[in-house]
Amino acid sequence: MKFSFEIWPNDPYPGDTTVGVCTNSWGDRPIEWCVDRVAEAGYQGVDFFFDRFLELPSSEFDRLAATLGGYVKSKGMEVASIGAHHLLLTPRPWDRAERVVITKRAIDLAAMIDARTVAAYIAGYYNPPTYKLMSRREANDAIVDMIRECAEYAGERGLTFSIEPHQETFINTPAATLEVIDRVALENVRVTLDFGGVELGMKPFMSVADAFKSFAGLLNHVHAKDITGVTGRWNMCWFGGGLVDFAAYARALKDIGYSDYVCVEWEGWFNGGLLGCGDIAEPGLADMDRVAVEALEFLGPHFGRDSALAS
Repeated sequence: MKFSFEIWPNDPYPGDTTVGVCTNSWGDRPIEWCVDRVAEAGYQGVDFFFDRFLELPSSEFDRLAATLGGYVKSKGMEVASIGAHHLLLTPRPWDRAERVVITKRAIDLAAMIDARTVAAYIAGYYNPPTYKLMSRREANDAIVDMIRECAEYAGERGLTFSIEPHQETFINTPAATLEVIDRVALENVRVTLDFGGVELGMKPFMSVADAFKSFAGLLNHVHAKDITGVTGRWNMCWFGGGLVDFAAYARALKDIGYSDYVCVEWEGWFNGGLLGCGDIAEPGLADMDRVAVEALEFLGPHFGRDSALAS
C-alpha cells in the first residue's frame, strides 16, 4: 500500500462544536510549500481538503489549477484525492443544490490537477439530526440525487466520486451505503473508508474484516486515524492511543487486495481532553511537521511495502 498526507485549512469545520484547536501549523502556508514538506517526509501522495483552495484569491486559485498537478508530479508524488466535504442531507432543496454546485467546483479542480478521486463526506440525518425534519425515505431519495448528480459530473471528467460511510451519517453502515450505491447505479461511484467510521460505526455490528469485505471492488481510498469512544461521544487521539487495531485493519485491506493509498487524515484538533488531542482549553497536536513524520513511522510497519503483511 502507498501513503498520502492530507493538507488542511485552518478552522476546517466552522461552527462545529466538536472542534477544539482550529489551527494547524501548515494552515496558512503556501500550498506548494506544504507539498514540499509532504514529499520530504517520504509520502507517495498528497491529499487536499478543497476548502484550502476556496480561501485563496481567484488569481491564485486559477494559477494552482493550471500548475499544481505538474508540481506534485515533479516531487515524485500523485494527488491522491480532493476532499469535497460539502454535501449535507437537509430537507432544504436550495441548500442541497448550493452544496452540489461547490462540490462540482472541487471536481473541476480535481480533473485539472490529475487527482485520483474526489472523496465526499455527506453530513446530516443523525448528526446534524435532520431526521427530525425528513423521513428516511425522503433522506434516501435526497442523498441518491446528490450523489448521482456529482458522480455524473465527475464521470464526464474521467473521475471517480468516492463517498465516505461514517458514523452519525445516513450511510453509517455497509448495508446503508450499498443500498444507496445500488440506487445511484453509476459505474464511477466508489467508497472511501475512514478508520474512525469503521471502528465506531461498523465494528459494533461486524468484524473489521467483514466491514472491508463488504466494499471489496468499490474501495479506492482510506483515511487512517485513531479514535476512542462510541458513536455520539468520541475523540480523535494520537496513533496508537485509541481503539483501532492497526494490524487487523492492515490484514483486512490485504485480504481484499487493496493496494491504493492509506491517507494520514490528521484531525488532531478534535475534542479530546486528557484522552484525546485537546479541546478548546487545550493546545492539541497541531504541529504538522511532527505529524507527517511520526504518522508515517507508525503506519509504515503495518501498511507499508516492507511491512510483515506486504506481498
